[in-house]
Amino acid sequence: MRTFYIFNINKNFYNLMKNNPYHLYKTIEDIHNFDSQDVDLAYDLFTQVVNPINKSKINNQIFKDTKDNDYYSKFHNVHRIQNKYLPEDSMLVVNKAFLLLESNILNPVFFQSLKANRNLFACDFKNKDYFWLNELVHL
Repeated sequence: MRTFYIFNINKNFYNLMKNNPYHLYKTIEDIHNFDSQDVDLAYDLFTQVVNPINKSKINNQIFKDTKDNDYYSKFHNVHRIQNKYLPEDSMLVVNKAFLLLESNILNPVFFQSLKANRNLFACDFKNKDYFWLNELVHL
């Protein structure tokens, strides 16, 4: 199971890091790994690098792109694909700070909906994987 944290990167950081995402990944990973004593510092750094997610826009975009998929369901801010024939089991939770995508495959359907958003950066901290969603090629 893969767990992707997807962030809406500040436009200035996007322009600075679009060709070298490793440094952006390391910055976000460091924020992710801050201990609880440094929560104020981590929050300040996070708000400089990441813009809030427009939950309404993202929810509507995903619903519009995926509503005709027979294996798709949505409840509030949680989108799900359960396709036993591919097999894909993916769940996307839309939060104000980030999107959380858990999937049993490397290229879930939700990536295709989200890649139209230019500043979205996906991180899988457990597997040390990171990429810009708009640079994905459909597999």
